[in-house]
Amino acid sequence: MGEGSGSGVLRLLNGQRIVDSLFSAHPDRISRAGIARATGLSKPTVSALIADMESAGLVRVSDERPRSGSIGRPAALYELVPTARHSVVADIGATKILVGLSDLFGNLIAERELATGPDARAALEGLTGAAEQMLRDIDGECHAMCVGVPGIYRPERDRVEQALNLPGFGNLGLGAYLCERFDARIHVENDVNLAALGELTRMGDEPADGDFAAISVGTGVGLGMVVGGELYRGGTGSAGELGSLLLSPPYSSEVPVTLEDVASAPSIRKRFGRAIEDGHRSGLDPSADVPEILSAAAASDPAAAVVLDQVAAAMALAVSHLCLIADPIRVVFGGGVGANPVFVDAVRDRLESLVAAPPELAASTLGRRAALVGAVSMSLRFIHESLVPEILRDQ
Repeated sequence: MGEGSGSGVLRLLNGQRIVDSLFSAHPDRISRAGIARATGLSKPTVSALIADMESAGLVRVSDERPRSGSIGRPAALYELVPTARHSVVADIGATKILVGLSDLFGNLIAERELATGPDARAALEGLTGAAEQMLRDIDGECHAMCVGVPGIYRPERDRVEQALNLPGFGNLGLGAYLCERFDARIHVENDVNLAALGELTRMGDEPADGDFAAISVGTGVGLGMVVGGELYRGGTGSAGELGSLLLSPPYSSEVPVTLEDVASAPSIRKRFGRAIEDGHRSGLDPSADVPEILSAAAASDPAAAVVLDQVAAAMALAVSHLCLIADPIRVVFGGGVGANPVFVDAVRDRLESLVAAPPELAASTLGRRAALVGAVSMSLRFIHESLVPEILRDQ
């Protein structure tokens, strides 16, 4: 029976309703009668489609039996098989790569951290090698793949642009490279966009009454925006390059200075060293790292406090512009710098004098795994879109 026929389309629609009811019931199980009630389908229709899905390995009978005082044979309870589909997810950072393997429900069943390597090709070779080993370990297949990259991905040209902290993307067709190694749906996305999607996943239904932004502050500075529960990429896919925002005096003079020139981790370290050279006292070594600097600033270390004031003022100015343009209800800060509560508190104090009704500011609770969580969410969307047609196509 062709899927293009009326009965074929109806079969797919009915199959999708059944799968949706099984997802909604998870982690509980549900009987065929329960599926019929949830979907409005007849019991014979449910039984026939469940049988097809069971033979295809998507659905199984659970060992659990319903608690009932009724006499007679208890009804069988059905559940989706978590291993029926697997997704490879990854977040390519300037120095580290996180690679994970998730099941049908988005549970990360394997995860590895790798060194990024000197360039984009080395990063991809490490990523694909790790993913292939994970799949071999479970004797599984990759059905979807989502990779976060530190730049803007142009799907029409299959190119990553403006990945300033990781060279080598220029002539590398990322999508084509991955398609050669995995027979799966491939999606490439900006890492901060994925982090925003990860924060949305963590929030659940909380941001339903407003839009929010995720700002990553680490080696670089980036912005991901969620509007109406969906990622906002802009007209050309370039939305979110907050780190390139030019700052007004006193941050810039004759030489243009961007937000990233002030608020990124490398810039904070440089500014701290200069603050000591300029005569500001400190109990830290001039080569101290950012967490030490922020901790010292909270303890009123003179040099560290000067730097934190500069950084927080610059970020608050950028967020105030974001508020005037997009009016987010919440801003979540992530990354090695952004997720630090000392940094968030300092930005909040500065922002209150710039915006009449400032948004809620919060540090990410996902840490450096935010983009990986977002990649899982994105890959699950592709899995759900293709699951029923793939399962029922040959039945």
